[in-house]
Amino acid sequence: MQAGKLKDRVTLYGARNGENEPSWPVVGTAWAGFQEPRSVGRAEPSGIRAVDSTFVRMRYRPDVEQGQLIQRGADWYIIESVEPGQSRSELAISARRIIGHAAQYRQKSEVVDVPVLAFLTRENIYVGPMNEPRYQIELFQPQLPYPWGRRGDQITTRGVTYVVDGVVEGSDDGVTLRVMGTV
Repeated sequence: MQAGKLKDRVTLYGARNGENEPSWPVVGTAWAGFQEPRSVGRAEPSGIRAVDSTFVRMRYRPDVEQGQLIQRGADWYIIESVEPGQSRSELAISARRIIGHAAQYRQKSEVVDVPVLAFLTRENIYVGPMNEPRYQIELFQPQLPYPWGRRGDQITTRGVTYVVDGVVEGSDDGVTLRVMGTV
């Protein structure tokens, strides 16, 4: 593997662990090369994960596994698969980029806004008891303050503030989380 093709310094994070205060432990740093998917014929995203996978190359490491995270600057990726590369000295990784919009998350009892990535997945899917529209917002968990998704928390994105009603059942996959909210 040619060193010149590995141009990006990345940080690798393990899969989520911990019950009371979840964390994504740092596995280490590495040099990597990224090949983003082509934009021709790309489908419209329906969630916080990119529609197409990004191809990532790095030197062989035994501690890289499916479900881990890669951080490259401000960009985050979820590892989908890890295979040996053309030579046994490299890894060929398929990963999905997190494509959320810049947002601010504020817990009900706090005065500090925390920057997070958010993606408005559905609008007006349910109507609440007072005929207010409900919204479903997908959030990137490693950036969220814990505990997350509590009633009364607020998410501000694209100039609109949403008040969280609760977590969408079954949406917590260890990396992302969907919440229901109202304006």
